[in-house]
This record gives sequence, structure tokens and C-alpha cells, in this order.
Amino acid sequence: MVIRRVSSLGAVLGLLVLSWLAPGVSAAAGLAAPEQVIKETSDELQKVVRADRMRLKQNPRYVYAKANEIVGPRVDFSMVSSLVLGRHWGIATPQQKSAFSEQFKRLLIRSYAKAFLDFESWEVHFAPMKISPADNDVVVRTEVAHPGGPPIHVDYRMRRDAEGWKAYDVVIDGVSLVVNYRNQFRGVLRAQGLDGLIRRIASLNERHEGAADVGSLVGPVRRAA
Repeated sequence: MVIRRVSSLGAVLGLLVLSWLAPGVSAAAGLAAPEQVIKETSDELQKVVRADRMRLKQNPRYVYAKANEIVGPRVDFSMVSSLVLGRHWGIATPQQKSAFSEQFKRLLIRSYAKAFLDFESWEVHFAPMKISPADNDVVVRTEVAHPGGPPIHVDYRMRRDAEGWKAYDVVIDGVSLVVNYRNQFRGVLRAQGLDGLIRRIASLNERHEGAADVGSLVGPVRRAA
């Protein structure tokens, strides 16, 4: 399997959404709860990038630690893993599910960590959204403006559980990150099975422990034609 480079913008966009609205966080005026998740997380990330930019550049382990602090406890990796594996998740043992989720989590966090090195600023604009109190699964549609390029259309697929709103997919210009990984993993699953894929990802994670080029662990985000 060739695991190619993810776009840095894709990493940033992923980071913007992998959070929930914690108790005590003030609501942004006019935004629905899922949108508040994105705005508050975006603001928090920009503060980290601006305050710690030099340290982030000089210390890859610190980059990973900050990404893990923000992303690690704030996403349902079990659901993301199940969507990525598709039918293979349904026939996996509990041990395989746990092992894949853990290694896939490490892979994702390392890819998102690269965003701390590459971006200083961005701005999220929200499309009009209708949501009712009974809704537990929504799509938040946005445009992300950033220096040096045109706005990027981003859809955040989010679900509410007992802890609040969490993201389970990010669609960038029509390309789903979940589908992107599913397509990349298909060949290894066919040739080596789930255990082989887990070993491959674990090996990559170990090889890049503390490495600056964390972005080389995942595949590219391809834009729709």
C-alpha cells in the first residue's frame, strides 16, 4: 500500500471540527450548536498556532501532543473506524476493532498535527442552517477562507450523543475523508486482511514517532472534478 501525503489544508479543516461544545463555553450569536462547535474550536486552534508557533516548528513531539490534546478525546473514533472499514468492521473481533481504532486514531492525529506547522490564519463562514431540537445527525455547510487561495467548501457531518455534538466525517470540495481512507485501505484489506492493515498502520506510526513529516502518514484529499 502506498500511503501518500495529505493536503495541509485538509488537516486544518479536520482540526476545525473535531471537538464538542463543552459546558461553560459561551454560544456564538446566531449559530446553532453544531456550528458553535466549529467556531469555538477554530478560535482555540488559532490561539495555539499564534502563541506557540516557534515551539510547534521546533518540536514535532509537542506538535503531536497539542493535536492529541485537542483531537484525541473529542471524536468518536469507533464510529469513524466503522465507516472506514465498512463490511470488514461488521465481521471484526472486538480485539481487532479496538486495535484498528487505536492505530487509526494515532494516524489521524499525526496527520492533523501537521496543520499546526503550515497555517497561521483562516476564517470559517457558515451557510444558513435549519436544525430542530430533535435532530441528532446534521450536515454543517461552510466555506473556509485562507490566505493565498480561493475559499474551500467544507461540509461537516456531525452527530449528537450523550456528550454533545461530534464530527464523524469532513467533506472537502465534495471529497469525503472517510471515503478517501476507505479507498486507500481496500487493497491491503483484500491482500492481507484486517490484521495486515493494522500491522501496516502500526508500523508507520512507530516509524514516524516524533518525526517532523507527520503528513506522510495519510493519503491526499482529492477535490471533486
